[in-house]
Amino acid sequence: MDNRRFRTVLLVLAGVPITATYLWQALLQPIVFGGYLGDFQESYMRAATRIASGQSPYDLCATTGCLEPTGPEYVMPPLLAWMLQPLVGIDSHLITVGAVLVLNASLAVFIWLALRALKVEEWQLATFLVLITLAFEPVVGNIAEGQVNLVLLALSGVWLWTWVEDGWWGGAALGMAIAVKLIQAPVALLVMWSRRWAMLAAAAAAGLVVWLVGAPQYLFEYLFKVLPVVSSGTGFFENHSPGGTITRLFEPNSFFSVKGSPAPARVITALIALAILVATLAMLRRPATSSVGRGLEAAAIVAATPLIASYSWGTHLVLLLLPMFVLITWSVRRRDWAVIVLVSAGWLLIGPGHKLMQALLVSGYTNVVVLRLMGEFGLMGITALWIAALIAVLRERQPVASAPP
Repeated sequence: MDNRRFRTVLLVLAGVPITATYLWQALLQPIVFGGYLGDFQESYMRAATRIASGQSPYDLCATTGCLEPTGPEYVMPPLLAWMLQPLVGIDSHLITVGAVLVLNASLAVFIWLALRALKVEEWQLATFLVLITLAFEPVVGNIAEGQVNLVLLALSGVWLWTWVEDGWWGGAALGMAIAVKLIQAPVALLVMWSRRWAMLAAAAAAGLVVWLVGAPQYLFEYLFKVLPVVSSGTGFFENHSPGGTITRLFEPNSFFSVKGSPAPARVITALIALAILVATLAMLRRPATSSVGRGLEAAAIVAATPLIASYSWGTHLVLLLLPMFVLITWSVRRRDWAVIVLVSAGWLLIGPGHKLMQALLVSGYTNVVVLRLMGEFGLMGITALWIAALIAVLRERQPVASAPP
């Protein structure tokens, strides 16, 4: 790996098939052949149609329940559905093309901002990070379903850039991301913990303003009727949070069906989430004074977010590209192989590992024990990434020994 020419050959051998596959799956196929974006058209646009006609977007939650954060049930704040009202009535193929282009543009924005924030100027490292992104299974999954998570990833890139540069206005991007989908809310705790009051104020102001503008008449229903049900968790195999694992232990049959979590599982899940949050913030108890240290702070809290949430769907994990970028850049420069191995394990378990389990399910594989074990690949991958972030933070803060005379 120290041989530059050898690294170039590896990048070419990996880059050609990865890029070709991504262009086909995430651009050409849905645009040329008019792919159907499940969640975007079934959930987002359905909710936008109901708001445009003066009806509640949460009608299915009242009738069929909202235990699953995907499908026709709209389970997010009303802001996104309100913003999509102008698209109601437009040809579905045009909507597909527009959504695919926006999602790909959001991914490109994140890559550009992350590389700039981390000061990645060496083309081989930059190419490596791009290939890791294009081959990360949740990326294509988000485009196939038309989910908004890639837009949140772009907003997280804005926040990362300003966080590393010790700015404040990136808080507005963070606030808007949380207003669209609450899964990034724990990041605001880092802002408060680090006493970045200007950034916290910008996040709170931006989030409050867009919430008050975007169909506020349905906000109460979301906060007090929809959110508590969704937050109860589920043991379905797509839930990669600790809450999913705990629920599957209490109710093994929930692995194949979307059910709520029993009360003991909810209590244990809450205790685990609290322990992870306390451990992460304790590791970050002293705000970093360098851009590298601030980048590792961001990586640690974002990596902890899926472990704090009561449910972490597979497509949500695309947000973990932020800590992956930070940790890979740091570990390659430091030649820290422990962190590289942990991040690689996380990438493999979340992406190819989970995809293999899905392939076995579709093919009719019947060994439930194997499937149950493979169902925990996602949680194992998230945990590996979180541990890698804490190790990097600890090692970055260790004093460098002076060279002998």
